[in-house]
Amino acid sequence: MRLKWKLGLLAGAAVLLVGGGSVVSSMQDANWMRVRLTEAVEARTGRHLAIDHLHVWILPFPWVEARGVRFSGVEEGGPDMLTAGEIRARLALMPLFHHRIVLNDVSIIEPHISVRRLMDGRADWHFTPRPETTQDTTPGKPSSGSMHWNLGVTGVHITKADVQWQDMLRHRSGWLPLDVVRASNLEGSKPEFEVKASKGKGQFLLTAQTGQLLPDAAQTLPVQARMTFTVDGHPAGLAHLDGTIADPDGKRTYTLNFGSSVGQLQTLETFFPHAALPDGQNISIDAIIGGQGDQPQVQGLHVRTGPVDASRLVPGAAISRMTLDATRPEDRLAVLVDGKLGAQALGLRGTVGTLAQITALALNPEQTDMPADLMIMDGASSLRVAGTLGGGRSTLDGHGVLDHLALGDGRPTVENLKVDGHVEAANTLALVHEHDVQQVIRGVTAAVDVQAPQVVWRGLTWTQVSAHVTVQNGKLTADPIKAEGSGVQQSGRFAYDASGAVPQIDMAAHPVMLPVEFVQEWTGAPALLQGVMTVVGAVSVQGTDASTQRRTITGHIGASVVDGSIGGPALRTLLGPNVPLKGKMPVRCFGTHMQVGDGVARVDMLGLESDFLSLHGHGTVGLENQALDLHLSPRVALGGASAASDVRVTGTFAAPVPQMDPTYGGRYGINIGGDDGGGDNCPALLSSAREGGAGPAPSAPKAGKEGKVMNMLRGLGLFK
Repeated sequence: MRLKWKLGLLAGAAVLLVGGGSVVSSMQDANWMRVRLTEAVEARTGRHLAIDHLHVWILPFPWVEARGVRFSGVEEGGPDMLTAGEIRARLALMPLFHHRIVLNDVSIIEPHISVRRLMDGRADWHFTPRPETTQDTTPGKPSSGSMHWNLGVTGVHITKADVQWQDMLRHRSGWLPLDVVRASNLEGSKPEFEVKASKGKGQFLLTAQTGQLLPDAAQTLPVQARMTFTVDGHPAGLAHLDGTIADPDGKRTYTLNFGSSVGQLQTLETFFPHAALPDGQNISIDAIIGGQGDQPQVQGLHVRTGPVDASRLVPGAAISRMTLDATRPEDRLAVLVDGKLGAQALGLRGTVGTLAQITALALNPEQTDMPADLMIMDGASSLRVAGTLGGGRSTLDGHGVLDHLALGDGRPTVENLKVDGHVEAANTLALVHEHDVQQVIRGVTAAVDVQAPQVVWRGLTWTQVSAHVTVQNGKLTADPIKAEGSGVQQSGRFAYDASGAVPQIDMAAHPVMLPVEFVQEWTGAPALLQGVMTVVGAVSVQGTDASTQRRTITGHIGASVVDGSIGGPALRTLLGPNVPLKGKMPVRCFGTHMQVGDGVARVDMLGLESDFLSLHGHGTVGLENQALDLHLSPRVALGGASAASDVRVTGTFAAPVPQMDPTYGGRYGINIGGDDGGGDNCPALLSSAREGGAGPAPSAPKAGKEGKVMNMLRGLGLFK
């Protein structure tokens, strides 16, 4: 028996040597191997494989090394899908007898992978196998024989891959470095995959297992994938995908469950630094995926969030919780949002389209829309917004009343806000991508009526407030804006024209009552006065930045205050550093009128009346550099007499320089004596500042206080 066994072994070895001699001889011909590899890849994928240099070794075991490898993308003449400087693999010997090239332990070192989807929908991940042919008839190409050669791969190991993707259809792109990619048992019944990646402080690990993929996919392909995400070594998120794909080479029927969660949404920016994700916490998504064909569809969806900062979409908005739910494909997606707009607690309830409509909208937003019916809730009151939303055209109607709207942070408080309006957008997707003020005004057509019985802001109360707002052809107009307050019927107009390259803003007041503090903050003027300011006039400005607007502003403005006050620092700014006033001085009336243009405010009238101080003047103020050139005439009442002098104020708002102003003869002087001006100067002063319009009347003048008057005179340097 031992002799027979030895004889059989020798006979088998002889057969291998004789029968495989031609195979070994062919293997040493690298060009022979290159031709068969490229043919096999092209036959299976429909793409071109190029290899600059190929080496084949027999000992100590059969293996190949390829250098300068390029695998073409879907676009002919476009960038390659894969480029690699070096690829190594073990070569299985026995399959060669069956005209199969089987590569084991394929090692790809530092490849560059580019994945693209073109505008016409063609994608690098879609392959089109070529029909099998019995022989190669390409002129000038080495013959591969009359038999078709198949390619098999049992395992792949990729290190330091650079992956880039560009979706021209969805306008998305990105880049991701992969540390390690392992694929094993690729021709078995349970192929396994592992992907490790790190970027900055973030790392993720993806493990997956499927059914048979090669050489032919199973009719029902099980899928099981897990991904974990860490930052600085601490768990940050996870995701899973489980289920089956039936008939993967045909209709592809999906039955999949997907789930994911992340503790801090912005940690994903470790891998996607340009995603501009909001600050969101405890985000979870669960979905059922079904359907057939190239595009699976969501059959069920449940989304949960904790707090999310939504101020990038709506300034001052913050979400405390949000849920999105649809159990079946035909169900509309139920929306529930609780949060705040500024300091105001608000809720959002309602529905949008079905999951099928939402999926269609995501795939083809320009040609798809869906219904929307949402309620903005304020306790028992609500504002309903209903219509259609699409990536192209959207149409919404809004009707309702919010009982109380208090946004906080210095914003107005509105009671019983009533809104009736209609809004349309021709290209909603463009507004989602670019939604600054100009883009919104250019992209929206709207007509909205707003009413409120009472609005309170910075201590002022307006009643019977109403506005008619229209947006059309790139121009927003609020006209008229009406209100009552401080015993005065008020009206105004506001227009923002964004139809041109440079926006233009037009404002008019006839009159409008505003807090003095707000006017001083908005114009950049120093905090001189306290009280309520009556503003009249009309101005026009161009540009989006403050500097351009200051250079281009034109128009006329009148401003007045009755029964306000001025502080000691403000008075010293105008009259000199020695004014001894402490605290605030009551002001019976203040008024000014100016023409603005060419970056300068030309003050044709400036006046102030208190119980013992009267001030009148004129001059200019530079709007760009705040340069002052004011000529003031303060007069202090002394019982039935008065003392007066002329003062010139130069410098800037930040550093004013008051000094005595010479008379026409070039002399400096102080006039003491005469009467104190006689009657009340406030009516004439206010009439000029209000351009002849109505407004609140000041209180009656009080008797002078000689002690304070003498202190004022000493402070002005008139007495020692």
